[in-house]
This record gives sequence, structure tokens and C-alpha cells, in this order.
Amino acid sequence: MPMIDETSLAQKTKLSARFRRWTTPPSEGRQEGLAIWRERILFAILATAVALGLAALVPGIVIGFREHLWGLVIIDLSVYLGTWVLFILRGLPYRFRTFTALLLVYLVGLDVCIQVGLFSGGPAYIFTSAVFAGLLLGRRAAIIAVTLNAITMVTLGSLIAGGYLSGEHLFFATTERALAAAASFILLNAVTAVSAAVLVKGLHQVTTRQAELTEELSREKNELIETRSKLSAEIEERRRSEKALRQSEAQYRLLTESINDVIFTLDMNMNYTYVSPSVESLQGWHPQEMLGANVATTLPPHSLELATQTLMSQLALSEATGDYRRSVVLEIELLRKDGSTVWSEVTAGFLLGDDGKPVAILGVTRDISERIRVQQERDELQERLIRSKKMEALGLLAGGVAHDLNNVLSGIVSYPDLLLFDMAESDPLYNPISVIRQSGQKAAAIVQDLLTLARRGGMSIEVLNLNTLIQEYLQSPEHKTLLSFHQTVQLRTQLEEELPNISGSEVHLKKTLMNLVSNAAEAQLHGGTITISTQSRYLDRPVKGYDRVAEGEYVILSVSDQGEGIATADLARIFEPFYTKKVMGRSGTGLGMAVVWGTVQDHRGYIDVQSTPGQGTTFSLYFPMTAMAVQAHDAPPPLDRFKGQGQTILVIDDVSEQREIAVKILTRLNYRASAVSSGEDAIAYIKNHEVDLLVLDMIMEPGIDGLDTYRVICAQRPGQKAVIASGFAETDRVKEALDLGAGPYLKKPYTIEKMGLAVREALTGGRSGGRN
Repeated sequence: MPMIDETSLAQKTKLSARFRRWTTPPSEGRQEGLAIWRERILFAILATAVALGLAALVPGIVIGFREHLWGLVIIDLSVYLGTWVLFILRGLPYRFRTFTALLLVYLVGLDVCIQVGLFSGGPAYIFTSAVFAGLLLGRRAAIIAVTLNAITMVTLGSLIAGGYLSGEHLFFATTERALAAAASFILLNAVTAVSAAVLVKGLHQVTTRQAELTEELSREKNELIETRSKLSAEIEERRRSEKALRQSEAQYRLLTESINDVIFTLDMNMNYTYVSPSVESLQGWHPQEMLGANVATTLPPHSLELATQTLMSQLALSEATGDYRRSVVLEIELLRKDGSTVWSEVTAGFLLGDDGKPVAILGVTRDISERIRVQQERDELQERLIRSKKMEALGLLAGGVAHDLNNVLSGIVSYPDLLLFDMAESDPLYNPISVIRQSGQKAAAIVQDLLTLARRGGMSIEVLNLNTLIQEYLQSPEHKTLLSFHQTVQLRTQLEEELPNISGSEVHLKKTLMNLVSNAAEAQLHGGTITISTQSRYLDRPVKGYDRVAEGEYVILSVSDQGEGIATADLARIFEPFYTKKVMGRSGTGLGMAVVWGTVQDHRGYIDVQSTPGQGTTFSLYFPMTAMAVQAHDAPPPLDRFKGQGQTILVIDDVSEQREIAVKILTRLNYRASAVSSGEDAIAYIKNHEVDLLVLDMIMEPGIDGLDTYRVICAQRPGQKAVIASGFAETDRVKEALDLGAGPYLKKPYTIEKMGLAVREALTGGRSGGRN
């Protein structure tokens, strides 16, 4: 194994270390900010010159060899090699590397000017040397470099103008021109170089000031740390207090943002200063929208008056007693952003200042709309129950009275008939006995009313049509007699064509109609109009009226007048026997409306009363519809004129019974019918199936309604035919659907004839927007 020459190894190590020192720049951490950036700029200049220098060196050498400019060749090669040396040996002193680099740039420019001429890259190199001097060494170096450049340019200009250089430099024919050109060059060079130096100097001052401020802040920080170390106990206590405060604030924020109740504060002028986020779900406003607003913008007038009076009374009481801790609780309606109202329970109290006086109001609002709704329904049910019990008790009483009266009236009615049968009209007793008989007959009629009220009248049930019954009543002697007593009253009818039938008692229903018409006539002592109307309606949800009308299919009898109306306080008692505002003995027996109530109850129907004082009253009686015909022997409708030819029809209805009925009718009429339960299902069905016609329900829940469904389907299949069906009266949305191109408007409940006519009209392109 060869021996290692330790001396040679040490020399190699020393040389290697020296080379690393020459090629390694000084540690930037030990330099000021400006020195760091000047070192980086110098490195960037040298790196760029090394990387791109060949692009300028090669053409220059080629020209030098071709034109025998040996001085240019030598200078260019020397400068490029010198640049490499300065680039590699970064460990050399900065100023040495900078002066050397600037000298190389200057020499290249001077040589190019002498060898090639002023119209070359020479002046650019000279110009650049001065700019780099200002940038890398400062303002003094820039001034020295510019002065050197001025001497150089003046000398070159003078030599060219004097003819001491070759003829290619004769652009400056005179000394004045040479000096003028040199002056312009030097001016521009000086401005640029000095500006660069000033900019760098300014940056240096900024960085220096920044370092000073950093050092100053560091000293202050150290002082602060020292101070805090002396006050550690106080700081720890403050930290604990702040932590507790933050926890309290977090808990308060969690409380106000998570509970459904709305927490709010008001100033003493009733302007909102804080509202918790839950107000958006309760009233629709974002909390920021309410800040600064007065409570008058969020309360209807009656609620505002109640809230203001309550708070002012509480404030006056608190001032008198000196106790401001009491809060008030009141139930009021609040306005929602969409204009609707919501019932709420508001608990409010005063926030006190340092002097113990109120400075603000703190309140909590709770949504009690469900509680109010349940309470209203409970009250309504209780009222109906009380009314039913009262009527039942009165019915029992009336039944007992009627039973006894019948026994008494037997003689009063029968014997006068027997006596009068054998008595001449000239007999002095004939007229008195006739009066007795007439009185007995009137009493018998009252007994029948009492039996009806007692619901013991023994009704004969049959299939009836209210239109027919009304026409028969209008031709009856009783109605003509009524009109003779009220000659200033006019009567008109609005009867729905092809009105469905009901099951009931012809006698009792006629008596009910007569009582309603008589009541309407007596309500218009100074004249007016009585309107008798009928219609069929399908209710897919309960309707709240005088009675709560359950969902189902009904035939409705309405009698309206233009009389004085019924006061709200009297509405609850109008069906009680003998409860009347009329003069007893002149306007009936006081049992008329009680008979109406009993008859409707016997027919499993409902009553609704709409009355406005000074504008009139409308009584609407809802009777369950029947599909049975009036006469069993009546021939079925001629189906042949309604039958289809196998066209496809899609029924869209959210009620299963209605879908089944429609499909069965359409199938019976020779159509191919399918059904879906929602608008969304219909849209999905239409994407994959073509149908000739839609039978589209207008009101469907949940989801989109008939109009929106038809809009989407028309966008998918323009010109799609449809029949619009609804159990309610015609609405604006029905009209809009008809305007979109839908066919006839088919009013529920369905019948074979109405359905057949509507479908045939829509498929054959009959009149659009029809009514059935």
C-alpha cells in the first residue's frame, strides 16, 4: 500500500480551502441590506454577461479577424475571460470585483469606439459603465465615472473632428459638433447614473431606517417583556378574567344563536340595537336589516299600540315604586317581512345604567303561532260543541213541546173542520170558527218546525237535484205569497248547469229554502235583490267557515241578500230557536233558522255564513254529492258520443280517489289512461312517453302545481294538449294555463258526460279555454 505524503495533502487541503474562500461569497447574514442587494446585482450582471456574452463576442471576433482589428479581438477575449474570473471568484472583495467589472466594461466601450466608431456599441458600453458605477458603488462613483466618460467622449469627438482618426469617423466634421454630441451624451449619462445612485442610496436609507426601527421595536419588546415579568401575577389574573369573559361571551353567543326564541334590545326610543339571528326564521328579516329600525316597522298598528301602552305603564309603575326589575309579558302579533303576521309571546324588561335608571329594553320573543292555532281550534271545537249541545237540548225541549202540542192541536184543528163542514157561511159563528181553524193550522206548522228542530220529523230520503227543487219552489204558492208581502224585493238565480245530485228530503229542503228566502226578504225592508245560486265543488282540504267543512264533494246552495247584515256578536246565536232581532209576531215564528240548522245536520251537511254589516249576508249550505241518478229508470247517458279511439291520456292528480275515478271514466270511454300523483312525476313520465292529452289538476301538494307543471311540459313538448281540472272556482292561475294553450276547464267533481265532452273538445281542437 503506497504511503500518503502528508505534506502534499496539507498543501492540497490549503489550496482547496483557499479556492473555496475565493469562490464563496461573504455570509449575507453579516452584511447590511444594501450590501446584500448590491452583491446580488453584481452577481446578476456577471451571470448575464457570462451567459449571453458569447452572442456579442463571436460576431465581434469574426469582424475583427476579417477586418484585421486585432486590438478589438484581444480586448473582447480578455474582457470575456475576465468576466468569467470575476463570476467564479465570488470570495474576492466586493469593491475589487466591482471596480474590475466596471473597468472591463469601460475598456470594451473605448476600444469599440476607437476600432469601429462612435456609431457602434461602444458608447453604450461607456454609458453602461457609469450607470453600473452609480448602482453598485454609489453617487460618488457615478460622478467619477460620468466625468471619465465626458473626458473620453470629448477627446474622441475632438479627434474625429480634427481628422486624427480614420475617415469612417467623420460624422463630426467640426469640433463644435463633437462637443455638442459629447455634451448631450454626458448629460443623459449623468442623469441616468446619478438617478440610479440616488435611488439606491434612498433604498439604503429606507432599509437602514427599517433596521433601526426593528432594533428599536426589539428594545421596546424586551422592555415590555421585562415589565410583564414584573407584573406576572396581575397578567395571569387578567388572563383568567379575559378567558372567563370569552367563555361567557361564547356561551351567550351560543345561547342567542342556537335557541329559537329571538333576543333583542331596544333603546328608550324603541329602536332596535341588537337582534339575535333567529329573527330571520321568525319574521324573515336579517338581523342587520332591523338594527336602527323602530319597532313600528315590525308591529301591526294594534300590536304597536298594545306594546307601547304596556311598556309605558310599566315604566310609570317602576318610577313610582323605584323597582325597575319587573318584566312584562304580552301576546301580540308581529309583522313578517312578506307582510303576513305571526303570533308571539314577548317578555320585556328594562336594562339599568350606573345611576340605576333605565337606559335600554331587553326582550325575548317566542313563536306561539302553533299554540294560538291549537287554542283557536280548541276554542272553535268547544264553541261548536257548546252550540251542538245547546241545539240538542233545545231539540229535546222542542220535541217534548211538539208532542204535547200535537195532542192539544188535534181538537183545535179537527173539530173546526167538522163544524164548518155543516155550517153555512152566513152563520154568525162561521168566521170565528174559521179563524180558530187557521190558527190551528199555523200552530201545526210550528209543530212541524219543532219536530224538524228536534230531528224527529221522519224524513223521506230520495235522490234530488237542487236546481229542480229551486224551480219548483219558485213556482209554489208560498213563494208567490212571500213576494206579495215584499214587493220591493227582486229575485234572481245563478244555477250551475248539469248540477250533480244529492240525497235528501224534498219537503225539508224546500222548507229550508223557503226559510232562507224569507229571512233574506225580511232583511231588506227597503228593497234589494235576493240571489239564489248553486254550484258543485270538490274540496281537497278542509275549509273553515261558520262550520269547519270537511274535504269531499259537495253541492252548494247559497242565498244572498243586500240587507243590513248580521253583527259579529249575533252570528254565533242566529240558529238558536226564537233568537231574532225582528219583531216577534210580525216576522215569523223565530224557528226558521233553527229549522235550517236541523235540516242541514240531518243531511250530514255544513253551513257557512258570510255577513258584512251594511252590505248583506250570504248563507251557503254544503250537501254531500251523490253519483246516483234522480230516477232509477232513467236511461244511462249515450256513451257513444263521448267515446274515444284509443288515444293515450295522462291523469295528474295528488288525490288517489280522484285519479282512480278519472282513469275508470276514461277507460270506460275507450281511452288508454294512466295516472301519476304529482307534477314532478308527470314531467319525468313525459320525458319517456308521448301522450295525446293531459288531464291536469291545478292544485297539488306538496310540489309544483298544475300551472308550473304545464309550463315545464310545454317547454319539453311544445303544443302538448291538456284539460285543466279543479274543484275550486276559476282562478287567475287557471286562466293563465288556458292562455298557454290548455283546452277546456273541467270543473270537479267528474261526471262521464262532463269528462267526455271536455276530452273530445281538447282532442278534436275545439274552442280553447272552454268551461265545463
